[in-house]
Amino acid sequence: MQLRDYDGRVHFVPNGQITAVINLTRGHANAVVDVSVAYRENVDEVMTLMHDVARELRADPAFGSHIADDLEMAGVDRWADSAVVIRCRIRCQPAAQWTVRREYLRRLKLAFDRAGIEIPYPHLTLYAG
Repeated sequence: MQLRDYDGRVHFVPNGQITAVINLTRGHANAVVDVSVAYRENVDEVMTLMHDVARELRADPAFGSHIADDLEMAGVDRWADSAVVIRCRIRCQPAAQWTVRREYLRRLKLAFDRAGIEIPYPHLTLYAG
């Protein structure tokens, strides 16, 4: 069996060694998104904005046909070193999850910028002691 990955590499797998198969293009797919925001942000407001952006994306004729259902909010997934991580997913048509995810993240970044919501990055403070 030959499989080509996203980077274009071809993988050869002898049929006798195949023990499991994952099909990402059958039925439906999920665009899973983990969004990191600063600890000071109001997570309820952030999640409301995430829903708003997902509704706008679904209403867009260029992307709406790829989206099968409204955004499903899992909620606060974890507390990371520098951020609160909020997880959600959008059910998509098979093989459209990557396109939908990228556009959702692009639009979410713009919405966060407009709303002044901080997307954190790791900080390091050094104390001379």
